[in-house]
Parts: sequence; structure tokens; C-alpha cells
Amino acid sequence: MNRLPQIWLVRHGETAWSVSRQHTGRTDISLTEAGEAAAKRIAERLPSLDFTAVWSSPSIRARRTGN
Repeated sequence: MNRLPQIWLVRHGETAWSVSRQHTGRTDISLTEAGEAAAKRIAERLPSLDFTAVWSSPSIRARRTGN
């Protein structure tokens, strides 16, 4: 049986600016400790999935979340 492809969307983890409700835009600020912890928690939920591709913005916070 052919299954439809699945798409998973994960937003980057928390930054100091997202906590203060500032727009980060293209500013490349790092994740907070809470953001790093959230990224690890999502990673624990995904190990059994087989991804064909992973796309990310070039920002450090997005790449840190995706790794």
C-alpha cells in the first residue's frame, strides 16, 4: 500500500528575544538553555523516523535545533 508523504515542521528553540517578544528576523542569536533542552526533547521523539530530507534556514539557532 502506498502511503502519502509526511511533512514534519519544527520551529527553532527559544531565544532570549523570543522570550522578550522581540522579532529576531535575520538576527542570528543563539538558543537559550531552555531552547537547547526543547531541541533535545524533540530529538528524543524522532529517532524512529526515517527522513528523506531536512531543510533549515542558515541561522545557527535553526541548525542547532535541527541537529
